[in-house]
Amino acid sequence: MYSLTSLTYAAAAARLKSFSAAARECGVSQPTVSSAVAELEAVLGTTLFIRGGRQLELSSSGTRLLPRIHDILRTVSALQNETNALTATARSELRIGFTPLVDARRVALLLDPFRTEYSDVHLLLFESGVSDLEQRFEAGQLDIVIGTGFKKARSRKHLKLLKDRLMLCTQGETSATTSGITLATASQHRLLMTQDLCGLATITLNLFENAKLALDIYPGRAMSYSALEDWVDLGLGNAIIPANHIRNSAHACPLVDAEGTEIYLEIEAVWKTSLASAEHAANFLTYLHHVVPRLARGLAP
Repeated sequence: MYSLTSLTYAAAAARLKSFSAAARECGVSQPTVSSAVAELEAVLGTTLFIRGGRQLELSSSGTRLLPRIHDILRTVSALQNETNALTATARSELRIGFTPLVDARRVALLLDPFRTEYSDVHLLLFESGVSDLEQRFEAGQLDIVIGTGFKKARSRKHLKLLKDRLMLCTQGETSATTSGITLATASQHRLLMTQDLCGLATITLNLFENAKLALDIYPGRAMSYSALEDWVDLGLGNAIIPANHIRNSAHACPLVDAEGTEIYLEIEAVWKTSLASAEHAANFLTYLHHVVPRLARGLAP
């Protein structure tokens, strides 16, 4: 029997005309998408895509079956949204997932005023990587996710909550008069990276790719921002870390673009449109819009 995941991958591949683009949107590897679609085709007994061209194209069978796939996905999404709304209303509970980029301590500080005012609403917090949060969110196991790199969809609402200045950490202390280090200068040194769980590695690679700058990337991967700083101190290379996560600011300098403008990453909250139908959820969304950005400015390093 085919899975909802394979149907989701197939729909994304058809829309984006690429297995690689579908993988990036879904937060998985390209082989994962290709394998899932191949298994779906085997179950269906027909080929959905014509492979080998410059762009992925639907076969005649794929053209006929894709509307049915969309119907199934819409039906499942509507069922899950309705179930979530009913369950959330009954429990007055909100399940909030966030990536390590956001930081648990900062989440607590941002949400404490809401807890105080709405003590009857239970906020359940989950910290995980982008891909895992995406899967839980789609499965209806989370009501709101906070971080960066979440995919766009018409059934979703996105709200920019806060932004973090990106800093380049180097061995030894940086000059207090240094206004910033450009991407071009940063690309001249070996760069250390984290495992791409929180989205920082993807953001970093995109920055240099968009600036058309080649990188010398250290082959190993760190599991935390503190480990990145330790590796910098060991002389293994430089690292790009959000200012909020840096322990020793003496060896960090703002990262700037070619015009000298500081570079920030933006952290957003994402929820499904149906969530606002519950009163306690609507109150929380109002809080996100009007209170959290102000609190976040006060927490900026």
